[in-house]
Amino acid sequence: MLGTSVSVKRTSRIVLCVLLALLPITVWMVTEFWRETKLVDITEDGRNKLELYRSNLQGAIKEHEYLPITLASDKRILDLALFADPANAAAVNVYLEKLAADSGASDIYFMDQNGTTIAASNWNSQASFIGRNFSFRPYFQQAQAGLTGHYFAFGITSNVPGYYISHPVRPDGTTFEGAVVVKTHLETLVQRWARGSESVLVTDENGIVIIASHPEWRFRDLGGLAAKDRPRIIASRKYGDYPLAPMPLLSGHWPSDDDLGVLSLGGTPRSAGDRNTDRGADWNADQNAPAPRARGAANAPSGDNASGKPEPARTTYLVTGSTLPVQGWRMYLLTDKSSLDRSVISAGLMGGAAHIIFTGLVFIILQRRRAMLEQLEIRDWSQRELERQVRLRTADLMSTNLRLAQEITERSRTEDALRSAQAELVQTSKLAALGQMSAGIAHEINQPLTAIRSYAENALKFIARGNEETATRNLQRISELTDRMGRITNNLKTFSRRPEQDNHPVDVPKQVQTAIDLVLETGRAGVTDIALSHDEHVRPVIAEANQLTQVFINLINNAADACQNISAPKIEISITEREDRVLVKVNDNGHGILPENLPKLFDPFFTTKPFGDGLGLGLSICYGIIRSFGGTIRAENRPNGGSSFIIELRHEGIGEDTAENSLSTAIAGPDRNFGQTTTVLNMHSDQADL
Repeated sequence: MLGTSVSVKRTSRIVLCVLLALLPITVWMVTEFWRETKLVDITEDGRNKLELYRSNLQGAIKEHEYLPITLASDKRILDLALFADPANAAAVNVYLEKLAADSGASDIYFMDQNGTTIAASNWNSQASFIGRNFSFRPYFQQAQAGLTGHYFAFGITSNVPGYYISHPVRPDGTTFEGAVVVKTHLETLVQRWARGSESVLVTDENGIVIIASHPEWRFRDLGGLAAKDRPRIIASRKYGDYPLAPMPLLSGHWPSDDDLGVLSLGGTPRSAGDRNTDRGADWNADQNAPAPRARGAANAPSGDNASGKPEPARTTYLVTGSTLPVQGWRMYLLTDKSSLDRSVISAGLMGGAAHIIFTGLVFIILQRRRAMLEQLEIRDWSQRELERQVRLRTADLMSTNLRLAQEITERSRTEDALRSAQAELVQTSKLAALGQMSAGIAHEINQPLTAIRSYAENALKFIARGNEETATRNLQRISELTDRMGRITNNLKTFSRRPEQDNHPVDVPKQVQTAIDLVLETGRAGVTDIALSHDEHVRPVIAEANQLTQVFINLINNAADACQNISAPKIEISITEREDRVLVKVNDNGHGILPENLPKLFDPFFTTKPFGDGLGLGLSICYGIIRSFGGTIRAENRPNGGSSFIIELRHEGIGEDTAENSLSTAIAGPDRNFGQTTTVLNMHSDQADL
């Protein structure tokens, strides 16, 4: 162990022990903070949900609240209150029956000033209210006092719970002559709450649960009825046949304000599909619950109770309460506390994990610091050892450097010799290619000479006839042909360099017409029927005008040669424009091309003519020229006889690489390259033969 890192190791151990000792405190602080935060969230969420439930309940109550007020001023009800004869009662019965069916109310009935029912919507049922006296009901007493009555109870006749709304009938505005009562169902609301996921209940003014999302909680004593009041309330049949068993409160108390309360209930409420809705079922007895307790009872001890029976299942809830002031009811929302406990445990675990991770990071930092100090000590020792080794290796390195310098010098001499050999090889390739092109040069010069001779003879004849204008034109063409011959011979001088190809926009129809005139005037073609057709406003293509004219001359001469021994020889030239290309077709009605000759048609020195009548370079040169313009040329046989040469030219120019390859393509054709040198040699031939 190095001496420098001993104190650092001791410090690291002390820091780790302190951090581990603080782990329980961290977990406790995180859980308490999270618990308080979640309680605030649960309280706020409970208040919001209670507000929704309260609005839902009040909406169900107010759905029919207008009916008794409206009916109390109805003329038929007022007449019946003043003259209770059977005819008026029968008419009102039918009217109330239809009104109950249309409004969805359970029952609508009218009681006289003594509380006896005179007309009712259920007049023709076995449980009809007609003739029954309900003056003992609080809603009648409230109406008798001039108020709008509100009352929840089981029906005396139907034994079905409902909410009663009453309103006094005063024909003269002051004298009480009876009351109109509307009974509305709340069972649809109960069923809808039972299908929900929350636990909610509503208690009336006696503390009895009248509405609950769990059916087994309904009509249980939540507030603890006094012993003296229980017989009276049960005898009033306000809650039907239910015994009003207490809620199985094991601990805690029901909150009396909007604060959050905590309590435990015995037994676990069953799911909505398994809830028992039978009236009078003793839920405490089914769940083996202990004797009912008053509000605020202490927690029952765990394990068996004094009677030896096992404790019932316990569920702890967080309870939020809210009051309905009009009815004097109270609503509670119960949230299972286990979700809060699980959340707090998860927060504690996460806080502990974060503390452990922080401790691990501190440990790693301390370990890295100790390792760094050890590395510094090792580096000092290594540096001294390295200096000693460097001195020993210096002598070996100096001798190695000398050997490397000698090898570099030898490599330089070898590279110089290689470059010289390559230059000689290039020169040899040029000389070989020059010999291969000699035949083509002779072929190209022979064509202008023939044309010059023809133009000269024709000029003499035109002079003799006095046609100086035509003679002058022939002499001008002789001068142009002489210039072309000069350019051909100049290519021999520039063979070893790359000349610039002067491509520019060229009018294709004009160059084709020039080629036709030149062929016809020289008399070389032997075909006088040459037709030219083209689209209007053909856009120019990028090419070299003289070379493009030479291509058209070669193709026309070849077409004329193909029409020999034909009774009516004809050459048709068409020019069409397609998108970014211009299409030129040279058609003849000759004998056509043999299928086996089509693949070899553009090869250099390939010809089907007799020996001495052509070198087979014309189409190969045409192929290279068109390729240098970035275009294509192909040949095919026509269905009705004859052949067709198709040229496609582009509106845009071509790249440098295509132009540089024009010589090798022109000499070797599409598939062969006799010379290994890539040099531009522009071929100018006025009459090239296949």
